[in-house]
Amino acid sequence: MKRILIVGLLVITTASFAGESSPKDKVAAAAKQLGDKANYSWVTANKEADGSPGRLPTLEGKTEKSGVVCLGFTVNDVPVLVFMKGQKGAARAQEGWQTFDDIAQTSGTADAIVRFLRAYKIPAAQCSDLAAKVKELREAEGALAGELKEEAVQEMLLMGRRPREGQEPPKTTGAKGTIKFWLKEGALTKYEINVQGKVTAGDREMDINRTMTTEIKEVGSTKVEVPAEAKAKME
Repeated sequence: MKRILIVGLLVITTASFAGESSPKDKVAAAAKQLGDKANYSWVTANKEADGSPGRLPTLEGKTEKSGVVCLGFTVNDVPVLVFMKGQKGAARAQEGWQTFDDIAQTSGTADAIVRFLRAYKIPAAQCSDLAAKVKELREAEGALAGELKEEAVQEMLLMGRRPREGQEPPKTTGAKGTIKFWLKEGALTKYEINVQGKVTAGDREMDINRTMTTEIKEVGSTKVEVPAEAKAKME
């Protein structure tokens, strides 16, 4: 009789532990849950190690399940509004609506922004991706925190960069980074990424130590309205 009770207890205990989700599983589930929502908004703020806003502007985003994404940010005091779906998109700054392809024909800042946008991942997709690229997640100060794998950090350090004509592709050294996820009742509410490293492009070297904090908001109540001119440019 005692043996039957012990075996039964072991079976129940094993099943209970098997049913527990790991921190990575919790984040992956929260990212999927967010991606399954009809719509949501977010704000991403960027801060350099010295506390300054940094090179990347604050970004406000909206998306709906159809795949349409709206992004707003400011570059050199010029407000930019973007609508995109997949690799197609349209942006409006000082010269009215232009397609990504049209903008990519230019050089300098405008071209770099298009490359950044085409590589951009909305929060649900980014968190799902990073949950698989974190070494280990542990609970810390109300969040699930961990160290990112080097290749994930390298990807973020090089995002939107390309070699100048006649130069080798940009390279990174000393790439390291961390991530924190905040969940509330299983839902993703905020995440924070810190990336550090040196990027070498030709004869230029840039030391980067940047923290990007994204807050999720208006889940289920966000409205994405694409202007007719922007919609025509995306087709």
